[in-house]
Parts: sequence; structure tokens; C-alpha cells
Amino acid sequence: MRRFLLTLVLFIGLVSCQRTPSETTNTNEIPGKMKHIVFFWLKNPDSATDRAAFETAIHKLMDENPQKVASYLGTPAPTENRDVVDQTYTYCYIMTFPSTAAQEAYQTDPTHTRFVEEASHLWNKVVVYDAVP
Repeated sequence: MRRFLLTLVLFIGLVSCQRTPSETTNTNEIPGKMKHIVFFWLKNPDSATDRAAFETAIHKLMDENPQKVASYLGTPAPTENRDVVDQTYTYCYIMTFPSTAAQEAYQTDPTHTRFVEEASHLWNKVVVYDAVP
């Protein structure tokens, strides 16, 4: 009987410690249902002139695009060098949208096409990852 009660108490303790789905949901989610993540490799990443031109063009896009919910521009973090970490890119750009339809509209929006016209000569590689929940 004593063993049974101990087992029961341990079982109840384990079950009560489990999280419900609402408790495991990330409350700090990035706003916007559609995440558009773009990595750029500039042709001349050490050129201050090229970096300034790229940043000017992309900040215009980030500030003026009407479809976006949020946007972000960053560079590789000085983290540990590991096989799974790619630090070869020059810039990481993230723009979020309320829907995939908004992201599709963004592709032909004048703010996006202007950015490509102004800055595409600066990069030699672009990789895009689009994600939804």
C-alpha cells in the first residue's frame, strides 16, 4: 500500500508539472504571420561606400513599404564558429507581413522594385526563406 501511495504521489506530481499548449506558446512572437527572411552577400563587403549605399536603399524599403508589419536589418553575430552556423553573409533582412497575400503584393510593390533597382548591383548572392506558423 505504501508503495502504491508513493507511486500515486509521484504520478500526480509529474502530471501537474506538465505544461498545457497555451503555456508553451511563445508570447514574444515576432509580429506578422508571414516571415520573409533574406540573406545578402555583397560583392564588396569591406567597402564602406557599398555598405552605405545598400543600407540607404534597404532602409527606404523598410520605412516606406505599406505591406509590412515589422522589419529588421542585421549582420552576422560574433558567435561561436560551428559547422551549423553560417556567418558568410553580409546582411540579414527580415520583413513580416499579415498574410502570404500581402507578401505577394510586396514583390511587385514600387518600394520593393525600387530597392532592387537601387541595390542589386551591390550583391552577388541572395537567399530567401519564407516561413509561416
